Amino acid sequence: ELERIGEEREKTGVFTGGCAINPVNGEKIPIWIADYVLITYGTGAIMAVPAHDERDYAFAKQFGLEIRPVIKPEGAADGYIDEAAWTGEGYMINSGRFNGTFSNGDKGRKNPAISAVIDWLEAQGIGKEAVNYRLRDWLISRQRYWGSPIPMIFREDGTIETVPDDQLPVELPHDVKITGVGNPLAAHPSFVNTIDSQGKPAKRETDTMDTFMCSSWYHLRYLSPQYDKAPFDPEEAAYWLPVDVYTGGAEHATMHLLYARWFNKALRDLGVFDDAIRIAKEHGRDLNVDEPYLLLRNQGQILGEERKG
Repeated sequence: ELERIGEEREKTGVFTGGCAINPVNGEKIPIWIADYVLITYGTGAIMAVPAHDERDYAFAKQFGLEIRPVIKPEGAADGYIDEAAWTGEGYMINSGRFNGTFSNGDKGRKNPAISAVIDWLEAQGIGKEAVNYRLRDWLISRQRYWGSPIPMIFREDGTIETVPDDQLPVELPHDVKITGVGNPLAAHPSFVNTIDSQGKPAKRETDTMDTFMCSSWYHLRYLSPQYDKAPFDPEEAAYWLPVDVYTGGAEHATMHLLYARWFNKALRDLGVFDDAIRIAKEHGRDLNVDEPYLLLRNQGQILGEERKG
């Protein structure tokens, strides 16, 4: 995907032969399929603005499409056409009722021009403001031995049920054979074969969870690794949390740090920290668990063997 959205990459696309109608001015807009428009971005379809976006500009140049400026830099002559996409501030042109509205170049409501257009679209009932998050679903399943088993059971009738609470946690077998081929748990009959809640033969899920599902909260488990009544001993958590210093490289920024913060906030919202917070308060301390780490130290990124990075 990074390659597809690269500004230097030659743009490719196919005209569908169809058009959409612009609800603001009734004009026809040709619909193209373009490789740089990703299904994971926004709704997966965009309204191109070639005069004010580098990739849209390159695509329009590649296929000879109209490049109509709608933002004029201050001081530019009327009817100006730039030789590149203008992404800075200016005043709206070629925009009917919005001509002369100032655009500061920002995204969303921070831009008075965008705010004015959104308000008008909502008032006319032809559009509304919406937030699209760039976060993606986390695919946590893996076809390997080392990871937490996924506690699901497949029944004979094709339905799926969770493993009962009194049978948790599902533990990995110790006599598994690692052959390097296929999923080792799927080849372990005594692990796979079980019974469902009705006492009928059933099969366990053999995928395991991404190991980040465990390492994302190891700073909590390390407080009391032998504690078996909860994920961690609230007495220890009340004393030690939050973590004073986290040391990690650049590769942690969008991986372990992201997952660990998510886990911390999820556990907080589930009330897992409540006892620790209460105990800390009894000792005159306000325990803030909104963030798992007080300080981050980045040692750089390890590139090779020890002392050769």
